[in-house]
Amino acid sequence: MSLLGSGRSKAGIITATAALLMAGTAIPASATEYSTLRSASWSYVDSAAPKTAFVNPAGDAPVGAKVTADHKKHVSKSYFTFDLSGLAGATVLDARLTTGETAVADCTAARGTELWVTAPAKKAPTWADQPRELSRLSGRSDPAECPAEFVGWDAETALQQAIDAGRTSLTLAMRLPDGQQDNPRFGRTYRPVLSVSLQENQPPVTPTALKTGEHPCADNPLVRRGGTGLSATVRDPDDMNFSAEFAWWPVDHPDQRATGTDDIYGSLSTYYDPGAQLADGVTYAWQVRAKDSLAASPWSVTCRFTTDFTAPAAGPVITSADYLPDDITRGGTGIPGSFTFDAQGDTDVIGFTWDGGYVVADHPGGKATVSYTPSSSGPLNMYAWSVDAAGNTSPSGGYRFWVAGNEPAVACTPASDYVGVPRQCTFTPHGNGGATAYVWKFNQGTETTVPAGADGTATVTITPTEPEQFQTLMVRTKLTNGNLTAATTHHPGIRLGEPTVDVPDEVAVGRPTEFTFHAVLPGSASFGYSWDFGDVITVPAGPDGVGKATIVPAESGYHQLSVFSSTAAGLRSGTTDTYVDVVSNQPTVTSTDYPENSFGGGTSIPGTFTFSAPAAVSYTYVFGDEAAATVPAGADGAATVTLTPLHAYSQTLLVTGTFADGTQSETRRYDFYANQITPQLSCDTSGAVRPGQEVHCTLTTTQPNAVSFRYVLGGQSEATVPAANGSGTMTFTVPAGQTDGMSLYVRSVNALGLASDPLSTGFDVVAGSADRTAHAV
Repeated sequence: MSLLGSGRSKAGIITATAALLMAGTAIPASATEYSTLRSASWSYVDSAAPKTAFVNPAGDAPVGAKVTADHKKHVSKSYFTFDLSGLAGATVLDARLTTGETAVADCTAARGTELWVTAPAKKAPTWADQPRELSRLSGRSDPAECPAEFVGWDAETALQQAIDAGRTSLTLAMRLPDGQQDNPRFGRTYRPVLSVSLQENQPPVTPTALKTGEHPCADNPLVRRGGTGLSATVRDPDDMNFSAEFAWWPVDHPDQRATGTDDIYGSLSTYYDPGAQLADGVTYAWQVRAKDSLAASPWSVTCRFTTDFTAPAAGPVITSADYLPDDITRGGTGIPGSFTFDAQGDTDVIGFTWDGGYVVADHPGGKATVSYTPSSSGPLNMYAWSVDAAGNTSPSGGYRFWVAGNEPAVACTPASDYVGVPRQCTFTPHGNGGATAYVWKFNQGTETTVPAGADGTATVTITPTEPEQFQTLMVRTKLTNGNLTAATTHHPGIRLGEPTVDVPDEVAVGRPTEFTFHAVLPGSASFGYSWDFGDVITVPAGPDGVGKATIVPAESGYHQLSVFSSTAAGLRSGTTDTYVDVVSNQPTVTSTDYPENSFGGGTSIPGTFTFSAPAAVSYTYVFGDEAAATVPAGADGAATVTLTPLHAYSQTLLVTGTFADGTQSETRRYDFYANQITPQLSCDTSGAVRPGQEVHCTLTTTQPNAVSFRYVLGGQSEATVPAANGSGTMTFTVPAGQTDGMSLYVRSVNALGLASDPLSTGFDVVAGSADRTAHAV
C-alpha cells in the first residue's frame, strides 16, 4: 500500500472505511489500495482586493463574509488543488473528502459550506478572475458540534470524472451558497488543507520484456519441444497477488486462439508453457496481459515463434586423421588433434554439440572440425550430437581412438632409504611431443618447473621427511608446443627405521615394568612412546641407540605400546606398535563350601572363603548388598572370612587387595549359588478342612541347627513353635465362619536367628472333602 500526497489522515481512513461499510458493497481487498490524498496547494480570493491572488498564505481558509476593524466587508472563497498524477487509470471505489472548521461567526446559523469542482485554472485565481465552477460535491456531513473538527463530502464521483478526463490535477472551490455568501453571520474559516481518504484500484501495467524460451519477442524464433516457455515482466501498482493471461494461436487460424493463466504471488515475472498444446511445424502468435480481480491491463505486443519438434534422426559420423581407432602410436597427452563431425547431408542439421561445447556446421547438413587435446593416454571415446535450428539434438555419435603414452619416465637414486636421505630423481622424455621442461611436485609441496637439458632430461633432489606418509612424486612434461602431458606418479621407496622394543616376560597391573627401545633410524637421539594412545613421552637414546622407559600398567589385558625414534634434527622414524599382555593382580578367591559358579551350602548356612594375592596386606570385600568390610592378610598374604547367604540362588562377592605401598589391586568378582533350604510339612488331614476342624501338623527342618519354626496362618500374626532334633508340631482350628481357603507360610530359624527359605502352602475350606495343596517359594 502506498500513500499519495504529503501525508495520511487517521480520521480520514476511519471515514473511508465507514463509508465502505455503509455502502454494503463487497470489494476485493487484494485488488484495492487505501490511501490519503492531501491538497497540494491552496489559495483564496477576497472581494475587497479583487485583483490580488492569495496563494498558500499563512492562516486558515476563509469562506463567506466578514467585516474587519476598518469597517470593510470581505467576501471570500478558498481554492484547493490536488495532484492526480499518481492515479492515472485508477478506478475510485470510495472517496471521502474532509477538513475541519477553525472558526464560526454564528453557530446558530445553518452550515451551508459547498465544494465545487472548477475548470482548470491557468493562473492563480483572483476575485475578479475566478475559475468557472462546474459541479458541486454532494453528501456533506453536518456534525452537531460547532466548530466541527471534521466536515466531509463524498468525492468519488469528482475524482473518477477527473481521472477519466485525463486530468493530472483537480481544483475545488470552497464557498458559501449565494444566499449566505454576503451575510457575515454565516462566515466561517477552515483548516488550510483538504484530505481525501480513498479506496481505489489501478489496473496492472501492460506486460513487457516478452520472451519465447530465451529468445526476445523480436527474434520470431524456431523452437524445440521444451523451448516453448513464454515469459514476461509484469506489475500491478497496488496488488501483489494477481495473474497473467497468455493467449496463443496459429497465425493463419486466429479463430483457434487458446489461453492459459499463471497466478502471480509477489513476483515481477510470469511464465507459462503451452508446449503440450502446440503442434509441430506451426507458426504461432502470442501475447499476454495482467489481470487483478477488478481490472486488466491492455494486451501486450504480439510475438511469434515456429515449432520444430522433430530431432535429427541420426548422430554425426566422427573421424580423425590425427587419432585413429587402431594406432596406439599417434599423438599423446597435451598434443591436439583435429576431429570432424559429419551430418551426412541431413539439411536440418546446422551444428553439433560435443564434450567441448557447440560448433556450427559449414553448411546445413555439412561438417565441422574441432580441435581436441587429450589429457590421458590409452583408449578414449568422443561423443557428439547433431543439432537443428530449433535446438533439437540427435542420438549421439561416437568415436573410439587411441592416445599414445608420452608421460615422462621417473627414476630416483637411491631407490629406497631412510628419511632425511636426499634422492636424485631424473626425468626423461617419453613418446611424442618433445620436452622443454618438467613441472613436478613432491608430496604436499608446491609445483616447481625445471628446464630440460640438451638431452631432454632433468634432475632434481628430493628429501623425504615423513616416514609414514605415502611418498608421491608427480611429474609432467612441458612439450615443445607449450602444453603439459598427463602426470607420471612415482612413489620413492622409504625405509621406516622403526625401533625394536624389548618386553619383559611378565607385565602385571600396578607393577613398575621397564621396557627397552633399540633405534634403527641412523642418528636417533631420542624415543617417543605412548601407552594406549595417551600423551607421547620422550626419553633419551644413549650412544648405543638404546633407551628405556618404566611403565606402571593400571589395568590388565592387552595394551598398545607405540614407539618411534627421532634424530637431533627432528626427523622421525616409523612407529612400532607392540601389544603387551598385562597380567591382572586381582586376588584369588576360593571356597570348598561355595565353589565358584556352582551350587553349595544353602540359605543361612555359613561358608568359608579364602583370599590370596602376593604381597597383599589386607582385603576389602563386599558380599551382596552388605556394606564393605576389610580383613587383614596373614604373613603369607592370605585371609579367610566366613559368609552366610541370606537367600537362595545367585550370590556375588567382590574382593580388592591392598598392598604395603597403599595401592590397590584390581577387583575380583566371585559368583556362586546357594541351595534353597525350606522346612517340610505333614498334617493329619488328607482332604479339605472344614470350619471348626482341628488340624495337627508336623514340621521337619532341613536347616542345620534349627531351634524353632515361625509360621503365619491366614492373615493372623506370626507364631513360633520350638524345634527338637529338627522337628516341631503345630495345631490350629479352622475358624467356624471360614469359607475361603487358608494360606500357611513356614520358616525354620537356627540358633543365630537366621531363617530358612519359606514354605508356602494352602488349605481349601469346603463343606465336603478336598485336597490340601502345599508348595515352597
